[in-house]
Amino acid sequence: MALVLISGLRGGVGVTSLVANLAMTIASGGQSAVILDLSQSSTLGLHFGLDPHQPLPGFDAPAAAAGPIHGVRLLDAAAQSASKDLGEGLASGDFSFAGEVIHIADLSGAAAGAAEQLRPFADIELCVLAPTAECIYGLPGALETLPPATFFVLNRCDDTRRLGRHAASFVRELLGERLLTTIHADEAVAEAGAMMQPLSRHSPASAALADITGIAKRIALLSGPPLPGAVPESNDTQSDAA
Repeated sequence: MALVLISGLRGGVGVTSLVANLAMTIASGGQSAVILDLSQSSTLGLHFGLDPHQPLPGFDAPAAAAGPIHGVRLLDAAAQSASKDLGEGLASGDFSFAGEVIHIADLSGAAAGAAEQLRPFADIELCVLAPTAECIYGLPGALETLPPATFFVLNRCDDTRRLGRHAASFVRELLGERLLTTIHADEAVAEAGAMMQPLSRHSPASAALADITGIAKRIALLSGPPLPGAVPESNDTQSDAA
């Protein structure tokens, strides 16, 4: 069983692009990946070359109706989350995330209570930050409300900028081992989304993609055989981006 929850401390920190590229990276390593889209106004499809108005298959759609795109199955679970059917079904055993498939839940824009329904069944929860004043000021409060086992990812970190360096230093001092990694600020991420292409195809040498691959290796340890080059969990896997 492998269920990964990914949320953002605030909107606009890049949760959906991280979820999409993380899932595609996991799939490219030979493991099965599924994204549970919990957003009520999702842009997830853009990262897979889909029209943003094209609805995704429902959570209960048969496998034939939700074939993989770039190796990843996309399922719209927003309705089940809003009605609380998602949590109730998991609690009753009507369905589960058992097996070697890695499920990644995109909690950005999700209905209230979505995270609470999934947390009892999650293997790891990530909260995405950005080096902005809003995130820095909001982080201490988030530490009081998020589960103690939550890990954090500092996204769009630019160590050539003073704010980026200071933000990374503050976050590392405050979070310690709970900072899973940092991800380089990389214009290629936005460009790939705008062109409706996977980041790996648009910019294989992307610095951000290398950081995301590091996260994928960590997550791959949760279920099934590790990706090639995967290493045991330790602080040594953190990026030196900042």
